[in-house]
Amino acid sequence: MDTQAVVNYCRMSDFSICYYHYAYIDVQENLADQLFIKHKVRVYFGKEYQKDGEEYKVIFCKVKKKDQPEFLSALSELADKMLLLGHTDYIQYCKNAVKILGQ
Repeated sequence: MDTQAVVNYCRMSDFSICYYHYAYIDVQENLADQLFIKHKVRVYFGKEYQKDGEEYKVIFCKVKKKDQPEFLSALSELADKMLLLGHTDYIQYCKNAVKILGQ
């Protein structure tokens, strides 16, 4: 399966002069955080939502517009990392969740 095509985020429609707002899907261990550090992108975290009994959570955040390419690059690596760590249903979960988030 081609994990490069996985969309595990949704850009939100909030208007801001300096920031883009996003929601992305992660696990309790916050695996994306290590990727943000690796790509040297600063992420401003907002609320997190996790349904009882679910493995995955939705995290709302914002990034500076100039940092958007690095942010998206980090998220593009997240699907591979999830699969390597045993989260084999991550890709299907993302497909369903992104539909619900409105993309």
